[in-house]
Amino acid sequence: MADEYLALRKIELTPPRVALKNFITLAGDRDVVTYTRDDAKMFVVQLQKLGNKTATIRRRINCISAILNYAYAELDVDKRNPFSRLFIKGEGQDAHRRGTFTLEQLRHGYNYALSSGSQIKLLMPLLGETGCRLAEIVGLELDDIDMTEEVIHIRPNRIRRLKTPSSMRTLPLVGYAKEAMELALHEADDQHLFPRYIKDAACRATHASNALGKWLKRDFNLTAHSPQPQTHIQGPSQSLWLPTRIDGSNRGLVISRNHRVKIWERV
Repeated sequence: MADEYLALRKIELTPPRVALKNFITLAGDRDVVTYTRDDAKMFVVQLQKLGNKTATIRRRINCISAILNYAYAELDVDKRNPFSRLFIKGEGQDAHRRGTFTLEQLRHGYNYALSSGSQIKLLMPLLGETGCRLAEIVGLELDDIDMTEEVIHIRPNRIRRLKTPSSMRTLPLVGYAKEAMELALHEADDQHLFPRYIKDAACRATHASNALGKWLKRDFNLTAHSPQPQTHIQGPSQSLWLPTRIDGSNRGLVISRNHRVKIWERV
């Protein structure tokens, strides 16, 4: 039932499979209707003992909860999900604020990435200068990239979905992002931008994140999720998001209330 759910959802397989393996090891591989609230609470306690942060525990809970909801619906079982509204002691209190790249770090990192010959390092300027999620870039198909118009289309495709429906958008490739995309395309196959992270018709963004993270941690002591400096201005009729571009570009984005995006040129 879990494999059926994961196949239908077309999501990254590792997180739910890790959660499921941990739960089954603890509570046993049983009929889904036999799992109880005590099993769910025991699962939380076990994850805490293993040193998992509360955010990780919540993600594990959500994975198991989604699988059980699917199973109950498919089996027409009228049962309350034992993972529903599960309390985690001290949730969020163990979180820490991520560091932020300085402009000098971005400049050094971008230049090194462009000259490194490493496709994975090109993710740094691609992520930093577009503001995209890692899976949105790693999961790009060639049909999503328009180098004539110098834009990328962030939309669901055959190898990955988007986090939310409103995540669909078109973004310009400017400066370092354009250069990085041109280099990344040299390593693409006839369908995918990052073919090494595509397996079984699914985007393995976690693998790409781990590879990129090792370099960023070693050279900058930061992660792929560390934000870059940016300006965010909101007005009554539109929201303007302008990354602090280190290449001197004046191009930015105008995002309207209906989430349509167009290139904006500052004069």
